Amino acid sequence: MFPGIRLRAIFVLLFHDIRFINRSLSGIIPGVMLILLMSASGSAAEKVNLKYAWEKGQHFAYRVNIEVDLEDYTETLSGVEQFEVIESDADGFSLRCSGKLNSVSKSKNQRSLIPPMRMHRHRSPFAGLSHSMLGALEPHVLTVNRYGKINTVKGSSLLPYLIGHLSEINLIPLSPEGDTEWSESEKTSISIIASDRFPLTLRGTNVEKTMGAKQTTDYKITGQTAEDVTIEVKHAYRTTSMVDGSPEVELAGTGTIQFNRKQGGVKNLALNYKMFQRSETTVHKIPITISSTQLTEEELARHRSDQEELQKKHLADMKKREEAGKFEIPENIDAELKEILSDLATTNVLKRKAALKKLSQAKPKQENPEVSKILIKVLNSGDITVVADASEALVVWSTKADVPALIELLPEVNILGSENVMQAILKHQSPEGIEAIAKLLKEPIKAHNASKKLIAYGSGAEDAVLDQLDPSNFFALVNVLNVLKEIGTETSLEKIDEVSRTTDNASFRFQVASAVKAIEARVKK
Repeated sequence: MFPGIRLRAIFVLLFHDIRFINRSLSGIIPGVMLILLMSASGSAAEKVNLKYAWEKGQHFAYRVNIEVDLEDYTETLSGVEQFEVIESDADGFSLRCSGKLNSVSKSKNQRSLIPPMRMHRHRSPFAGLSHSMLGALEPHVLTVNRYGKINTVKGSSLLPYLIGHLSEINLIPLSPEGDTEWSESEKTSISIIASDRFPLTLRGTNVEKTMGAKQTTDYKITGQTAEDVTIEVKHAYRTTSMVDGSPEVELAGTGTIQFNRKQGGVKNLALNYKMFQRSETTVHKIPITISSTQLTEEELARHRSDQEELQKKHLADMKKREEAGKFEIPENIDAELKEILSDLATTNVLKRKAALKKLSQAKPKQENPEVSKILIKVLNSGDITVVADASEALVVWSTKADVPALIELLPEVNILGSENVMQAILKHQSPEGIEAIAKLLKEPIKAHNASKKLIAYGSGAEDAVLDQLDPSNFFALVNVLNVLKEIGTETSLEKIDEVSRTTDNASFRFQVASAVKAIEARVKK
């Protein structure tokens, strides 16, 4: 039984005994008090010996969730961090750390669909201080003793909002003496980043100012079972510079940690913090919650399997992109075009982008199906680094014979290239191409660009757009009517009237009223 709980139980029991004895046997009270003091002394001396029991070859993973409540929006950083024990002995162990936190922001203002962008957003904390892709590929290794003290760190997993390193969230220090209460503190510094509203514990070219700070964390064991120990944590991170008697920047809060005796490691934790940034005129308060739960063996196996599948897909995509860069350069072309295609056939991204830019700026005197086929192949590769450039070049080089291939490409190409692919299709004025773009009025992501292109194309797209007039699909209906307002003719008025007379949808007439009014005003001119 946990010493603190037993002490409270003894105190309550003896308190009732004292009240009873006080009424009838007052001479016994000193002896009772002596028992109380002896019991308290014995409880205080009890130790709770906790150690990390991780051994070489073991794998552990935690599902981490961080929620930050900002003034205009909330940001959630969530993902899985993994530990692989690569070395171990009686004194400690070495860990290879990996993982990724995805950032999702949600605006508090319904009118604002996209919250303000914050610089230095960490998609992968293991990218290091430079936030570079190369940093993400560097190994992140910690050496830790059996009591959770981190001796060496290679690499970085720094998080924003003064949270610290992702790799260290689930590695709390323990008391080597087995104390039920212990603390750790250190002097540090906080840097304010000029391009960011909030401070990060890093230094770089955008540092506005750096302040001295002190970080203190208190731990207290508040309960235990045969398997788990409950630890209460109290954390404070404060700058030495003050504003009206309070730290200029402060992160403080409390939480609980479950430590598993058998495994010798953190099982889960839940922390509630508030961050303050003070100035002479304002105080920004930011609530932050952090939770982390260790994956079970089954969950870890499933996660690793999913990661392996993603890795296989990534390798397949890479191979597909490499294949897209392998093509025969046509012989019946001039030297300048041959040189451009030679650059496109390299693996150098900058050369490829430059070559595609030249193709998009060219003014070919005649069609060249070989060039358009090459561009379609590049787009089919899914290489996001050249999607916009390749699709722009395709507007110049596509032929009417390419329309079926372009229609197949339309659902696959991302938003960076979809508008140009639509333009390449509409350029050839084929009914099947116009119909394919009109069908996108039902697609949430591509409907906006499809509407713009169909409006720009004009009344020649009217029949294809009318085919999408569906009273039961509100989203598609709004998009169709927006296009018809701009390009609709008497044909649209007749079709809308026909649907109005045959549909049971009561709100349809209300929805089409403004479109009918706009079309009639334009037709009568």
